[in-house]
Amino acid sequence: MRDAIVEAKNKLGRQAAELIADGLKIKEWDGKKGLCPFHNEKTPSFIWCDDDKRKKGNFFYCFGCGKKLDYIDYLMMSEGITFQEAAKLLCDKAKVEYTLVEKDPRKDKLSSYRYPRETTKTGREKVEAYLAKRHISPDTLDYANVRESDDGDITFEFRDLDNTLLSVKYRPSRAVKKRQSKMYFQKDADNCPALFNMQKVDITKTLVITEGEIDCLSVIEAGVTNCVSIPYGASDSRWIDFNYEWLEQFEKIVLWYDNDKAGKKAVVDVLPRLGRHRTYYVEPGEDVLALLKSASEARRIANEKCDANNVLIACGKNDIVRLIESAKDLPSKRLKYLMDSEEIDAQNMTKVTTGYRELDSKIYGNIMPCFNIITGYAGSGKSTVSTTMSIISPVENGYNTMVFSGELHEGQLKNWVLKPLAGRNHMVVWKNPGQPDGYTVTVQAAKAIKDYYHDNIILYSDVDDLETSSKSLLDEMEYAYKRYNTKFFLIDNLMCVDIASVGQDSNTQWDSQKRFIKQLMKFTNKYEVNTTLIIHPKKPGQNKERSTYELHGASEIGNLCHRLFWVLQLKDDPEGYNAAIELLKDRPTAKQGTMCKFRYDRPTMRLYSSDDDLQRKYSWEDGCNIDYPAELIPRLVCNQKIENMEEVFG
Repeated sequence: MRDAIVEAKNKLGRQAAELIADGLKIKEWDGKKGLCPFHNEKTPSFIWCDDDKRKKGNFFYCFGCGKKLDYIDYLMMSEGITFQEAAKLLCDKAKVEYTLVEKDPRKDKLSSYRYPRETTKTGREKVEAYLAKRHISPDTLDYANVRESDDGDITFEFRDLDNTLLSVKYRPSRAVKKRQSKMYFQKDADNCPALFNMQKVDITKTLVITEGEIDCLSVIEAGVTNCVSIPYGASDSRWIDFNYEWLEQFEKIVLWYDNDKAGKKAVVDVLPRLGRHRTYYVEPGEDVLALLKSASEARRIANEKCDANNVLIACGKNDIVRLIESAKDLPSKRLKYLMDSEEIDAQNMTKVTTGYRELDSKIYGNIMPCFNIITGYAGSGKSTVSTTMSIISPVENGYNTMVFSGELHEGQLKNWVLKPLAGRNHMVVWKNPGQPDGYTVTVQAAKAIKDYYHDNIILYSDVDDLETSSKSLLDEMEYAYKRYNTKFFLIDNLMCVDIASVGQDSNTQWDSQKRFIKQLMKFTNKYEVNTTLIIHPKKPGQNKERSTYELHGASEIGNLCHRLFWVLQLKDDPEGYNAAIELLKDRPTAKQGTMCKFRYDRPTMRLYSSDDDLQRKYSWEDGCNIDYPAELIPRLVCNQKIENMEEVFG
């Protein structure tokens, strides 16, 4: 689609200039330049650019006001149509085949969507009067379909690429006091992370993304119409996932967030997900900051923030264009002066509980970035530990996690996640004559848990593949991070990943294995995430020594991680414990040698060190009141005496 549009623009060439000049009735047009129709001038400065060598021409540019306008811009402005409609007209005019994307992946997310009502009010007096004070003209409001509600509030319409109305957002047509709500969505209708003005955006040009709708209008007012705004504020990045395929089409993206703490943090979070190779951010110079400060002191603007509307008022349209054109990219992270680096220790690293309070008290919990290896002999509980540390605990604390399980069937893995989350209050005992008792999560609890955590646990599924290659796994991990903001990754286990070609000798296989481990470490550090890899140990010798050199595979593996946990099954422990986690290596906190002991609860598959851990309730239960039928209550694990707990842990 993109290539067809570029081809059509180049093919139409100078003919587009004549069509635009005739449609806009450009005065003093001589086939090359004329008087700009967007501001008053006496000397023609509206010039047609047709740089055929770079194929980046075929548009008008005003050297007076900075306005850029090509044939698609002209059609959207003059006909009031969407980009897709204008692109189709352009391609028809140039006789270039153009096919719309047949299936928009976002439509699947809107299958039961309550679409908002169209605004019926035709007048816009209050809106125009208020936004005029913020230097926004009626022409810009017309272009962006800004309306006025029955209550006189500004009405922002969030439309899909085909102009379908997806969300309606309102703002009072007046200054809003501190602690008062600035924005609200239409009642009795759903809203989604669509981008404001996206139906008017040309995918062949640079995309500008602002933090707010009025900022977007300010950029459009300055003549840069290829601009959208995010729907829910700087801290919310759901718009990336919702519009992922559409965003992937742009060669360059410029982020213009407020230069406050929230805006700066959002840029750091969003920029790598959109891609460092193409994403830039607006950063004001001292001259702009000085003008903003002066305007704030004169009470022309409410604060000194460098948002687009403040710059429009304090500095003017040209500075908006200049800031966008001079947007910065992130410098290389590979070469820098060591003393310019920010000092990092465990005290200021991001921490998330491991799910084991006893372990947290000694090693701070899961930290980011951190690459973990978990090992242990068969039946010692390493899968139980990794499920808690890398799935249950992260999602309980608001993080998304991705799982690859090469040994467990996905249905069994799901069961291993459901049981610890359910706990004894929501587990049923099944008596099996002549066989061990069985335990299952109640139907009611299972549904509540699945609904609550549905979008937080992503499974790498390769049921259609003969093998799981290390490249495929790493590619999907990167995709999960960028699209779903996934921060925890679990790979169970190394032996189930194809990292060596058939016919390689053992030395080459170990080299491939080390390379994969290094790639996992690089991925972990690059995106500042938490990655856990399960590796089987070597067969135990007579001394059964536990060390970093006892992992199955290349001898150096144990030295290529941040943390190495060894999970043990205890026999005849004098204190009655039957499991332990030993930390053999710990670069972040130097707590190697630490050991924490636990008891194992077979029904819930929980390792616990106190009754509080055993009886813990997870957040899915908040506000979820399940009334079990009277005949089921006696069969709940919490109402049963469970014996004979020794078994293989998993």
